[in-house]
Amino acid sequence: MLTSDKHTSSSLRYHLPETTHREDDFIAGLDPLQADDQLKRVPQFNNERNTVALVLLLVDILPSVTYLSTFDAYQANAAMRDIGLLLGSLKRHGVEPVNVIPQLEEKLNMIAQKTNLPPRDTLLHYTIWNPDGLRRRSYTGTDDELYLIDSVKIGMNPLVRGIYSLRNLHHTPLQSTEFKTTCETTATHFESMIAGIVLARKKVSPAYFANELRLYFDPITLNEKIYLGPGAVEMPMFVYDHLLWSSDCQDREYITFKETYLPYVHSQMRGIYREFENKPSLLTQVCYTLETLKTANEKVDDDNLKALMKLCILLKSFRMPHKKIAEESYKQSEERTKGSGGYSTDILSHILMLTTNKVSLLEEGIKKHLLGFYESMN
Repeated sequence: MLTSDKHTSSSLRYHLPETTHREDDFIAGLDPLQADDQLKRVPQFNNERNTVALVLLLVDILPSVTYLSTFDAYQANAAMRDIGLLLGSLKRHGVEPVNVIPQLEEKLNMIAQKTNLPPRDTLLHYTIWNPDGLRRRSYTGTDDELYLIDSVKIGMNPLVRGIYSLRNLHHTPLQSTEFKTTCETTATHFESMIAGIVLARKKVSPAYFANELRLYFDPITLNEKIYLGPGAVEMPMFVYDHLLWSSDCQDREYITFKETYLPYVHSQMRGIYREFENKPSLLTQVCYTLETLKTANEKVDDDNLKALMKLCILLKSFRMPHKKIAEESYKQSEERTKGSGGYSTDILSHILMLTTNKVSLLEEGIKKHLLGFYESMN
């Protein structure tokens, strides 16, 4: 919890595990199904709408139960990445994968038990666990798709670092110099998210995304349940929001949105989300501390407040172009008005409104704090 003690330094410091990037690279480098060469044909099969070839390829690379039982979590994630490419390809062409390959269900469930993720591919598999260069897995092989993958890769790990920094801010006194530097570190990480969205806007055609790429992320049915595809909405952006401003948000629509995508993010992110669930967000804590300090006639360092406000400004700098890209894409859509999770672009407007309202409370809290302090000086 934030305190007013300017001299106290947080003893709790959370850092992104040093192994995380090595694990990402390690998974990307694996080819447990020996599918490198075969998967290069997927764009051709998709272009031809050759569902027979896609089914045969999936059957060919699908591991036996015995072989699959020997996989560790890393191999299982690499296998899900490659199987998932074919799941999305088949569903894009109207084929429910389990309906044509019944043994698929058992094997996807086995992989899920090893990975602690849903029994299908997620954004993690499609992006940060997807190798670069000649081994890159893709549905279409087009530049638009490759830039789409890169735009997520640019932002994913910095976003996770930013989440760990926000976690630290929850245990950092508002009056400490450490608060300012941690805000600045968080901002630096988050700027990569903005770079990613800028890349997507420049290089990915909204019409091509809406009418082609987006269709590969459609949900599949498995275990009589619906599992979402690897859309960019599965980035743990909602976990970042959760720590910054929304952990205590009672808006039912937004809570449902967050809970919808929670199973699809890394277990570390799920743990952090649950850690702060129904607890005061950072902005709420700061507003409370500002009120407390005003009563005690103590003033918070302006630089600390400016550093926190920069985080809020950066968040808006991400939200606005993100919303515009989504709206442009679905204006171009010939048949879809909702994303793979069942949400229209209205949810982005709703989240932006909730964010703006919470930031406005902080701005009002800062004004009252400063006014109260200067009045006390007279």
